[in-house]
Amino acid sequence: MIGRPVLCVALACAALHAQDAYTTRTINLTLTEGTSMAAAASPDGRWIAIDLLGSLWVLPFRGGEAKRITPDLVEARQPTWSPDSEAIAFQGYDDGTWHIYLISREGGEPKRVTSGMFDDREPDWSHDGQRIVFSSDRAGGVSTIWQAIVATGEVGQVSTREGWMPCWSPNDQDVLFVSPDRRAFTASADASMPGLYAVDTQRRERLVLLAKDVPMPSAPACGRSSAQVAFASPDGLYVAGQPVTKTEDVFPFRPQWLRRNEILYTADGRIKRRSIDTETVVDIPFRASVKLQRSTYTIAHRPLDTTEPQRVTGIVSPAVAPNGRSIAFVAMGDLWILPLGGVPVRVTDDSFVELDPAWAPDGSKIAFASDREGRMDLWVHDFKTNEDAQITRDGGVSGPAWSPDGAHIAYLVDGRGVAIVTVRRDEHQFQVTKGGGSNEIGRPSWAPDHRAVAFGALFPYSNRFREGLNQLLLEHLDNGAMFSSLLFPDHSAGDRQHNGPVWSPDGFHMAFVSEGRLLSVPVDANGAVTGPPDDIAPDARGGEDTPESPSWEGDSRHIVYLTPSGFKRIPADGGTGDRIPIQMSWKGSPPPSRVVVHAGHVLDGVFEGLRDESDILIENGIITELSAHRDELHAGAVVDASSETVMPGLVEMHAHLSREYGGSFGRVWLAYGITSLRIPAINAYDGLELRESIEAGRRPGPRVFIAGEPFDGARIYYPGGVSITSDEQLEHALERATALGLDFFTTGVRLPDRVRKRIVEYAHARALPVASHELFPAVAFGIDGVAQLVGVSRRGYAPRLGTEKLAYKDVVDLIAKSGVTLTPTIGIHGGFLARETGDRDLLTDKRLALFPRSVVLMLADLGSKRPDARLDAAVKPYETMLKSIVTAGGTIIAGTDAPIVPYGLSLHVELEEYVRAGMTPFQALQTATVNAARALGLGDELGTIEPGKRADLTFLGSDPLQDIRNTRD
Repeated sequence: MIGRPVLCVALACAALHAQDAYTTRTINLTLTEGTSMAAAASPDGRWIAIDLLGSLWVLPFRGGEAKRITPDLVEARQPTWSPDSEAIAFQGYDDGTWHIYLISREGGEPKRVTSGMFDDREPDWSHDGQRIVFSSDRAGGVSTIWQAIVATGEVGQVSTREGWMPCWSPNDQDVLFVSPDRRAFTASADASMPGLYAVDTQRRERLVLLAKDVPMPSAPACGRSSAQVAFASPDGLYVAGQPVTKTEDVFPFRPQWLRRNEILYTADGRIKRRSIDTETVVDIPFRASVKLQRSTYTIAHRPLDTTEPQRVTGIVSPAVAPNGRSIAFVAMGDLWILPLGGVPVRVTDDSFVELDPAWAPDGSKIAFASDREGRMDLWVHDFKTNEDAQITRDGGVSGPAWSPDGAHIAYLVDGRGVAIVTVRRDEHQFQVTKGGGSNEIGRPSWAPDHRAVAFGALFPYSNRFREGLNQLLLEHLDNGAMFSSLLFPDHSAGDRQHNGPVWSPDGFHMAFVSEGRLLSVPVDANGAVTGPPDDIAPDARGGEDTPESPSWEGDSRHIVYLTPSGFKRIPADGGTGDRIPIQMSWKGSPPPSRVVVHAGHVLDGVFEGLRDESDILIENGIITELSAHRDELHAGAVVDASSETVMPGLVEMHAHLSREYGGSFGRVWLAYGITSLRIPAINAYDGLELRESIEAGRRPGPRVFIAGEPFDGARIYYPGGVSITSDEQLEHALERATALGLDFFTTGVRLPDRVRKRIVEYAHARALPVASHELFPAVAFGIDGVAQLVGVSRRGYAPRLGTEKLAYKDVVDLIAKSGVTLTPTIGIHGGFLARETGDRDLLTDKRLALFPRSVVLMLADLGSKRPDARLDAAVKPYETMLKSIVTAGGTIIAGTDAPIVPYGLSLHVELEEYVRAGMTPFQALQTATVNAARALGLGDELGTIEPGKRADLTFLGSDPLQDIRNTRD
């Protein structure tokens, strides 16, 4: 007999098949509702401007046909009219930051009013026409209120208090704005006074409305007096501190006084006029026509089986020895040493995972992280004795770095804090806490005097939004003092993963990779920059030559770095790199020649029902026969599933790698019946190492499909994000992705739409799909998949949902009619918490042994609680939105964004949420089988149990069509 839980066929890697051409089709839509749109009426009372789908449209004041006036690839939000009603100002996004623009009411080319690396948002035009007030992150990491002179573009700061959503008073003497009042961080929470503030022309600020008495305002509108202050809030529309709406989904934008007793605002997907005196509400109808250009092509994919040798490309964390004569690295799940001019030597040989090798200064030892004792801990290999010593036992270790004197090792704890362990006693007694912040940091690098460690960290532009640049933090170990250093102003220095910054042993330079270039910047003993960065590998541009993972030799005269084609060595002061030959290959082991699965029932995924007792004949990993049970078939290897239901293996379409799991990462997916995994954002080399290790049989796991690092704008948030700042760099990054053989592409939310469109064109020309969090205009130029019902956003609000978490027909129709796939990830928006709170089965599930202790404790705590109806109510709007999309014909593929929610288990919870949203169990299962397989381009090979398909199977104890929870069994 062969083990029963999951049959997972061996994978194989080969070159991607390119497609010379793809065709497009046009889809015409007429929209009559808008989700999270703002509206502004012209002063002459003739027109209304709306920012439907991130474009400006103008329609008659009484309603009617809307005319689009902004270019297709310039996102335009929050319009405000000039006093003469001839022009409109708006916040626009087309180069990686928000600027204030002007455009004629008739349309044309927008004129930029503000510029630079800052986000300028939420404009309001003064009544005298001379100034536009807006919020900006120009001042010291805080969003404050600024103004621009329309005639000259000159900008100046208006408020010092943190604030946004400004509006002018009728006499232009005051600006009203929203403030959370977080400027005194040392004060107690009770001292904070959030609400509406006003600032006058002398920059004197005063509190107008305290948010402790009313809901926190989203955006205010000034009337003729303080009694006529109106504002939108999460609880609806308010006037003079009193609610005037009860059940409307009021969008979080500036309302507008039309006259003394009438307000214009947006809610429920509509433009509305409300009389304050009579409570009469009039909807202003509109019609807006959009065209979608959708691509038609056959998705290319790697062959899933090959026995031919394949070149190892998943080389991770290379570190050159201090003497420059060998390179340590991780590949195929093990630690290797490459002697220069020789062949790689395997240092470890097991099914566990090793991470991030680091040489001792004398080259006699190497530190690394490994999960060989159940947690990801710090180990040291001694080359003299050929023995390994475990240094830590608390888990969560990555990124070790030896101190220059060899007495200490710094390392990351859970990727967010730095700890130091002493391996040889000396006069230094460092007191370093293991705590970390909310953001992941980069690998530590020691100062030459071994009294400080430096690491890459995210520097947000403001405390309002999370995105920023990667720069350097330095921690002095004697006293814990922290210092920051801008290694590369207006650009990210490194990526908080493998690309530095790395301090040279002599202390005079920091090396890092930024925007596809290997840079070195001179620094002093405190890591402060003393000169501009130097591009030391100008010939390393894109494709096979893209530099990654710089590592200094001990004399600081050379740097070794990784490229898609292997290692290169370059003089530290620049020049042409020399290739370092490396020959490594792998091949997959062939699946068994013949296996019979004797199934009590089969859910084939083709028909909504169960087959009775059946036999599945599998030859060389391919299903060759599915028939009623026959004893004569039972020769050779037989899997006895006669008391079970066999169904296609599940596919998780949106998850990420947590290196903390080590070898358990692959096992946990298989334990929950998941045989294929798509990872939309991962360091490309980490992803390739994972893919190759599983395909070669070095460790168990599902099939893995990776996109590599997401393409993003100048500002980033996640570690590893690729900041695209030029067209040339974009082409180089695309060439690199092709050279590495990635399975698909992912784009981030700060990426300008013009750049996103180019990525779609590039990918489709090679028959590869593109996924994104963005819906429009991405869906109009061919994006293939959209992630999350809510989705992260560059706007400060969710453009796909209103305040009450409801979507309207514009969003529903764009998803359903375009054919784009949607991965809802309801679990991370409260679905997982709602389903698992009070789930006593968690307390006895043996699979929890595969999770880290922190996850086990969290799940045990949830299972011990009582079910909470409030949690069900909180997730209900997302279920309603999903039902609307499915009813309209949308294509859903299941994904979870794990490990935000636990691997494996969260996919089952996600399917249960789909059933709660109105799907049948069969429809829900299709989202994680046949729908997912088609989205991978593998509809002919995966997703159903049919002759000719691959035998990716999972086994259940009971019927999932009767109860979707049975997929957990």
